[in-house]
Amino acid sequence: MDHPHPDANDTLKHPLRWLGLLCLFQITLWTLAPNWVRHTLNSDTLEGITWGNLWQWGYDKHPPLAAWITALFARLSETSDLPVYFLAQLSIVIVFIAVWRLAREYLPTHGALLAVFLLQGVLFYSNRIERVTPDTIQGPVWALLALTFYFAVTRESLKYWLLTGVLAGLAILAKYQAAVLFLPLLVVLFITKEGISNLKTAGPWLGGVVAALIALPHVHWLMENDFAAVGYLEDTYVNNPDIQSSSRFYYPLSFTINSFNNIIPLLLLCIPLYCARTQDSHYSAFKSRFLTAIALGPFVLTLLFGLVTGEKLIPRWATPYFAWLPLFLLVRLQPEIPYKRFKTLVVCCLALGLTFCALRTGYQYYKPLYKERFWESDEYMPAREEMAYAEKLWQKHHDYPMPYLGGLHYHIAELAAYSQYDPIPFFGLNPAESLWMDPADFRTKGGMILIRHGRKKTGEVQERLKSNYPEAIYIGSHNFKPVSRLDVEPPIEFTTDYYLLEPEPDKEMP
Repeated sequence: MDHPHPDANDTLKHPLRWLGLLCLFQITLWTLAPNWVRHTLNSDTLEGITWGNLWQWGYDKHPPLAAWITALFARLSETSDLPVYFLAQLSIVIVFIAVWRLAREYLPTHGALLAVFLLQGVLFYSNRIERVTPDTIQGPVWALLALTFYFAVTRESLKYWLLTGVLAGLAILAKYQAAVLFLPLLVVLFITKEGISNLKTAGPWLGGVVAALIALPHVHWLMENDFAAVGYLEDTYVNNPDIQSSSRFYYPLSFTINSFNNIIPLLLLCIPLYCARTQDSHYSAFKSRFLTAIALGPFVLTLLFGLVTGEKLIPRWATPYFAWLPLFLLVRLQPEIPYKRFKTLVVCCLALGLTFCALRTGYQYYKPLYKERFWESDEYMPAREEMAYAEKLWQKHHDYPMPYLGGLHYHIAELAAYSQYDPIPFFGLNPAESLWMDPADFRTKGGMILIRHGRKKTGEVQERLKSNYPEAIYIGSHNFKPVSRLDVEPPIEFTTDYYLLEPEPDKEMP
């Protein structure tokens, strides 16, 4: 196995302290800042918590891993969102550690650390990173998968192949998008002599079996539920009537532009490296092809997929794509990185990260003063207050916890995540959105139905309420004001109607 070319100026001591500094910087700033400025978590994150509390092997939109992990962290505190914000940053720190470890296989200490610090220039790691979604969870899973794959091939190690299988299975449970990482890795395995050599051993095949076994319960769930999550992707993006034939080029172009915007700060940070004196480092064919595959493969495959299918490409899908881009640039540029230049770039990276955090926090704090509609943003939702009021109404009629809570999909997801009793959510009063639901059981045990005025699909849910649950009793409406840290009176209010669905006679809960 070849090794990175030694750097004559590589006198950096205690590299793990530098790495620890960056990890502490990331976790402290981005855990505390959003917790201070936001009243509630992101809507998609709350949806994941509500899903995860049900412990299903799948949901109508996604596989289960992100929902499970988010729900576990949310349960660490009944009153604070801090554990979930911490989870978001822990995911990024795991990526940092994986990048550092692989970079040590390519670069001397300065370069390896810089490959991590430069990620402050990738906006997926330094802006709008307080949310936890399947895209968030993909980051550490993909990074660790690439790392263990590298070790498995270069060491021909059964232990690492089994770890690779575990992480491949988890990647499937995180999001089906893992296919755009699997394919480049398989190509590397089949076109390099190291990969072919490994294919003659039991390691890759046993790793594949492990991955399949981990994914099998979810596959079984998909079969039992008519491939609901796959159908959601097809209906939302591939067969969406809003997608025109001209979008075959529009969406890949838009995806490329958005992705480029997300890495512009990185490219600017690298300006001192473009003109630096270069080193004469050599890497094996496997190392070069592997790094190219993980740094560029998922992005290129996504573009090709969009061009071939015409599918709408969402910018956030690129969240895990650029973890290896700084390492790729450093390996291609091969700049000499003396200690002085290293310190200067590290300071610039940390300053940029601090600036992004300050701008993001300031924006969330002050944006309601800019436009009235910003008061409707998810960070100001009175979700805790609405859920507490609903539980108070329920307790006026019953002395046991609320069994079910039905209403608009996102409204119920936002509220149920803040419930002290964890009622089973009935999203949209629609079994297709709530695959765990038995509507007959809803009538048997009873619950509450909430209708938030003015939200998308409110009319559809009201129609389902009238046609499917005419026995539901209207027990009043209540207005809630958005909540922010600003010392101003919100100019808008949200109105929610409350309906009580009593348990069927002689079947009431004890």
